[in-house]
Amino acid sequence: MNIAFTTIIVFIILAPGFLARIAYHSSKLSVSNPNKNIVNELTLSIIPALIIQIAGIFLVNTFSDFLIDFQTLGHLILGATNNNAIGNNFKKIDEFKYQIFFYNLFVFSFAFFSGYIIRRLVRITKADRKIRYFRFSNKWHYIFSGECLDFPDVPDNYENITEKIVNVLCKVNGKNVLYTGTLFNYFIDANGNLEAVHLKFPIRRLLEDDDEEDYHKKYYEIESRYLVIPNNDIININFRYFNLVEVNEQDLTPEELNNIISLNENN
Repeated sequence: MNIAFTTIIVFIILAPGFLARIAYHSSKLSVSNPNKNIVNELTLSIIPALIIQIAGIFLVNTFSDFLIDFQTLGHLILGATNNNAIGNNFKKIDEFKYQIFFYNLFVFSFAFFSGYIIRRLVRITKADRKIRYFRFSNKWHYIFSGECLDFPDVPDNYENITEKIVNVLCKVNGKNVLYTGTLFNYFIDANGNLEAVHLKFPIRRLLEDDDEEDYHKKYYEIESRYLVIPNNDIININFRYFNLVEVNEQDLTPEELNNIISLNENN
């Protein structure tokens, strides 16, 4: 038996696990590692592939008039040396080619949707936030979204976030400039490194104005609704998560109302 044919058979058997992993990691939550190769991916896909194949065999043997011929499958994998056995194996493949095709189509489809469903279950149950093992490789998603507040060692709650304000300190023409705005989006490269931050309604000021008493008045609006800041210019990033609650003016005490008026006048 040709070793190339045996390799194809093994690949077909392991492909469901490969497809399940692709579906599971096919979102912005996962970072595609360019250093991965097909051999490593198939190695990591062995266990899910075997589980899916066993489930497929059980369904075929239980709910259809066909049975999986393990003897022929063993000959195809290990390589039969007897010419008669080889001829019989290919004769059986030709005889049941349509059934084999539709079985693999079902298994591949089931594997792909299984990976997608498992990813959805992990997200719905918040298992990736509670258990480190289930956490996805895109660390920036948890930081920018604020989901990191649900990590076991963080004493806050993601559900309380209503607004995310980002301060980005940059080096511009030799000066330190602080950009502030509402987080709109972010961009990462294939390795998961931050490429740029996308701010909405941005304002900026020079960091050196911190020494002045009225430094908060040094901000000026940028004539743009959105601003993209490349990572090459970024020195550091500060995240502020807010829980804003809408209240009626009638519900405020005079002291609270005076504090709000004073704050607006200072800004």
